[in-house]
Amino acid sequence: MNRHVKLLLGVFVLGFLFSCASKHQKVIDNTSEFQKYRNSIVRVENRYGFFSRGAGSGFFVERDKVATNIHVIAHPGPVYVKSVDRKTNWEVKGVAAYDVKNDLAILKVVGEGEALPLGNSDIVQEGEPISVVGFPDGKYKVTEGTLHGIRNKDKWFQMEVDTTGGSSGSPVLDSQGQVIGISTTVDGFYSYAIPSNAVKVLLTQSESFASLEQWHQRGLIRSYNAYVKGEMDYDKKRYDKAIANLDEAIRLNPESIYAYSKRGQARSALGDHEGAISDYDKAIRRNPEHAVTYFNRGYNKWNLSDHKGAINDYDKAIELNPKYVDAYSHRGVAKWNLGDHKGAINDYDKAIELNPKDIDAYNNRGVAKWDLGDYKSAINDYDKAIELNPKHGWAYNNRGEAKRKLGDPKAAIKDYNKAIELNPKYATAYSNRGIAKLDVGDPKGAINDFNKVIKLNPQNATAYGNRGAAKSRFGDHKAAINDFNEVIKLNPQDARAYSNRGAVKQKLGDYKSAIKDCDKAIALNPQDATAYYNRGVVKQRLDDYQGAIEDYGKAIQLNPQNAAAYNNRGVAKRKLGDYEGAISDCDKAINLNPQEAAAYKNRARAKEALGQHDAAKADFEKAKELDANIAK
Repeated sequence: MNRHVKLLLGVFVLGFLFSCASKHQKVIDNTSEFQKYRNSIVRVENRYGFFSRGAGSGFFVERDKVATNIHVIAHPGPVYVKSVDRKTNWEVKGVAAYDVKNDLAILKVVGEGEALPLGNSDIVQEGEPISVVGFPDGKYKVTEGTLHGIRNKDKWFQMEVDTTGGSSGSPVLDSQGQVIGISTTVDGFYSYAIPSNAVKVLLTQSESFASLEQWHQRGLIRSYNAYVKGEMDYDKKRYDKAIANLDEAIRLNPESIYAYSKRGQARSALGDHEGAISDYDKAIRRNPEHAVTYFNRGYNKWNLSDHKGAINDYDKAIELNPKYVDAYSHRGVAKWNLGDHKGAINDYDKAIELNPKDIDAYNNRGVAKWDLGDYKSAINDYDKAIELNPKHGWAYNNRGEAKRKLGDPKAAIKDYNKAIELNPKYATAYSNRGIAKLDVGDPKGAINDFNKVIKLNPQNATAYGNRGAAKSRFGDHKAAINDFNEVIKLNPQDARAYSNRGAVKQKLGDYKSAIKDCDKAIALNPQDATAYYNRGVVKQRLDDYQGAIEDYGKAIQLNPQNAAAYNNRGVAKRKLGDYEGAISDCDKAINLNPQEAAAYKNRARAKEALGQHDAAKADFEKAKELDANIAK
C-alpha cells in the first residue's frame, strides 16, 4: 500500500543571508550577564534609500574596529553602526579588511567602543557551553547553547543554538566570556560560526583601508552582493531572478563556489536537476571538500533516479562531515529506493543517534521496517515521530498501514482519520482508508473515499481501480467495469486492471470476454498469479477443467500460498475423476487456511466418490461447522 518516505527539505540552504534556525536554547534578559556586553555589541545596518537591505550584529574587536559578516554590509549604500540603546551611532570610515571565503569584514569607525577579548578557537572542544550575543529579530539578546561539532575543512563551528534573523555577525562566547566565533549562517538543524582565529588573521591585514564606496565597487564584493540578491530571490521562490543574479555573481567572480551551489539549488527548485548537477560539479572542482555541495548533488541525482550516484555523494558528504545528520537520512532513503532496507535502517539509526529528535528519520525507519515485515517495530517508530510532532500526517498514515497489516483495520481507520483531519487533501490517506473500509466490510464507505481521491486527482488510475473493486464487492458489477475501463484508458499497460475487469465480467457471465481480459493481463505481466487464477475460474465455468487445472497450477507456482487456487484445482480434478489429486489439493488448501469451508466440502465429495463415507461425513460436518449455510 501507499506509505510515505519523506526526503526532508530536499536541498540544503548554503547561503549567508540572515541566519534563521529553531533550536532549544535559553535566552537571558536583564541580568549582569546580559548587561556587561552592552558597550561592545552593536547593531549593523546596510541601507539603500529608505530601506534596510542588511540588518545584523557586530562587535568591537579593537577600540575603533568592528567585526561583522560581509553579507550584512554587501549592498551598495551607507552602513550604520548603532549601540544597544540606539543612543550612540558610530560613523563608518570604511573597511579595514575582509575575507570573502569566511564571510568576514572589519569596519573602521569614528569613535570608540569596548573591544571583546578574542579567544583561541583552535582549542575549543565539542560539547562546550556557548553564548551568542546580538540582535535576533532586531532585539538585543544573550542566547545560550552548545557547540555541537567542528567542520574539518574550515574549522567552522556547528552549534545547537537559535540564531534567528539579525544574529549574523554576533560574537559567540565561551564560558570565560572570550570570543571563539562569529555567527554567520544556518544549515538545516544547526547554525554555524566562523572561528575567532580568522578574525585575528584579518586584524593583521587591516592596514589596507578602503572607503565603503570603493569597497562596494570591488569585483569580489559586487559578486558577493549579486550572490546575496540571488539568495534573497531564492528564499522568496523567485528562482529565475535568482539564477540571473547568480549568473552575474559568477561572471564577476568565476571562483565563487557559493554562487555555483546556490544556482544549483535554484535550478533544482525549477526541476532542472541536470543543470543543478552541472553547477554542483563546478563548485566541487573549485572546492572538493565542501560536504553540503556533495549532499545537494546527491539529492538531484536521487531526483533523476540515480540512487547509486546519490549514495556515492552522500558517502562523500559523510566522509567530510561524520556528523552530517541529514546526509545519513537521505542516504537511507536512497538505499531504501534500491531495496536495501537493512542498509537504510542503519543510516536512520545513525541519524537518530546524532539527532534524537529527527522526526523524519523515525518515520522513514518505520517505513523500512514495514517493508521487512516488522510492523510492530515500525509502529514504535511512527509513535515516536507523532510524539515529536503530533501534526505529522505521514506518520499517522504510515502507522495506519502497519496496523492494517497486523489485522487491525479499525485502528488503522482511526489513524487515517487523523491524517485526513490534519490534511483534508491527503489523497493517499483517503485511498488507504478506503482499502481498510473494504477490510471491515464497508464497501459503500470505501467508494466514498475513492471518490474523494478521484476528485483530488482525476488522473489517479489506482483510485479508479480500487473503486471498481469496491463497486464489484457492493454488487454493482457494471459500474465496476466502467471504472476498470477508465484505468485502462489512463494506463493501457495496467495488467491488474485487465485481470480485475475479467473477474467482474465472469461474474456477469461474459466468459469469453473475461478470458480475453485475462489473456491480455498475462501478456502484459506473465508473473501475475491473480490473472492465471481468474482465467482458471472462467475456464472452469466453461467446463474446460483441464485448462482450468493448468491455470491454477501456474497461479500456485507464482503464489504457493494461494489456498483458493488449491481448492479450485481440487474441484477441477474431481470433475475429471482425479479424486486422489483432488483430495491432495484440498489438504493443501486446508493447511493454508483451516477456516476454508469450501475446501472441506470439496474434499468430502472426493472422499465420497472413493467410498470413504465416514471420512466424507466428517468433512461435511466440519464444513457446516465453519459455514452453516454451505450446501452438501
